[in-house]
Amino acid sequence: MLQIVGEVFKLIFWLLCAPMVIGLLFNFILPKEKRSVGVTFLLGFLIYLAVFEVIAIYCMTTIMYSAFAYCVKYFLIASWILIVLGIVRACYAYFIKKDRNFIVSDKAIVMKITAPKVYWLLFFGLLAFQLVMAVVMASFDGDDAYYVVESLLAQQADVMNTILPYTGNSTSLDIRHALAVITMWIGFIAKVSGVHATIVSHSVIPLLFIPLVYLVYAQIGKVLFKDKKEMVPVFLIIVSFLMMFGNVSHYTPATFFLMRTWQGKAMVGNLVFPMIFWIFLEMYENVNANNKEISVDKAGTSSAYLWIMLALVNMLSGMCSAMGVIFGSGIIALLSLLLLIFSRNLKVIIGAFFCMIPNLIYLALYFSIWTSGM
Repeated sequence: MLQIVGEVFKLIFWLLCAPMVIGLLFNFILPKEKRSVGVTFLLGFLIYLAVFEVIAIYCMTTIMYSAFAYCVKYFLIASWILIVLGIVRACYAYFIKKDRNFIVSDKAIVMKITAPKVYWLLFFGLLAFQLVMAVVMASFDGDDAYYVVESLLAQQADVMNTILPYTGNSTSLDIRHALAVITMWIGFIAKVSGVHATIVSHSVIPLLFIPLVYLVYAQIGKVLFKDKKEMVPVFLIIVSFLMMFGNVSHYTPATFFLMRTWQGKAMVGNLVFPMIFWIFLEMYENVNANNKEISVDKAGTSSAYLWIMLALVNMLSGMCSAMGVIFGSGIIALLSLLLLIFSRNLKVIIGAFFCMIPNLIYLALYFSIWTSGM
């Protein structure tokens, strides 16, 4: 019993607490009116995974034996440094500087329950139903023979994409899947928590990513219904119904969202792409009434944080799927063009180029490994 409690505590710490504390370390980049618990967690989660992606790809491409063991070691060191710094910054700001707006600013648009509470109860009821069904009715897909086994091999054999899951034989680095290190991150969570990688994939990851997706849609709803906040829960209810009844094909995003949540392509379609649209909606909001500026919003604060978050989202897309880099780049290019037309500000080009740097590095590394036959 104590072992189970310890495993649950470790899962909560590494999936929720660590990203939140890292978000507190870096939430100074957020303007005060955007500094909410949800946005701080999203920022910390993106940084948390970005650090893992860099360390994992480095270990995978430079270390031959026990690469995953080194990856876990290096990431633990980096994570604890960020966590300790986040705790120190939070304590300093809250207890010494007496900054009560450090975690949640008074200027942040905290969603008031102006809508009938039944809307919120209905949404959270639907969310709870999806979470329960995702665990008790877990779907096993044919791709599990590859993706889940890669996480399991990392946990048990300390290898990173150098054993073929289908046969168990040693192989060269599989470039098609290697740079999508989301399987290695799942292996990391399994390793540090002591929970079997298959259980983490099928029963734990959905409990994190399903609410995380709705958190992103809640941020989208705040932008779309900025003058009618009571419509946000209604918007979330509509989205949840579209997800639950979207299994009209084996290939719809809704099908991947609830039935193949732990796979990188499911995360790209249901988490990465909505985050891109959310960030651009925020950018469109920052265009002033004369459609001449994009760098300054109504409160006079910089929009640079949005481009930084978009760069982190691009890193997440590469971590989930190599195709996420291509499709994500196309979406960003299109939305940046529209933003440039509406804002008439050439700084959009600079921001778009900056956020695409991770994608360019990713593609360069991909082709470098592919041509070298590593």
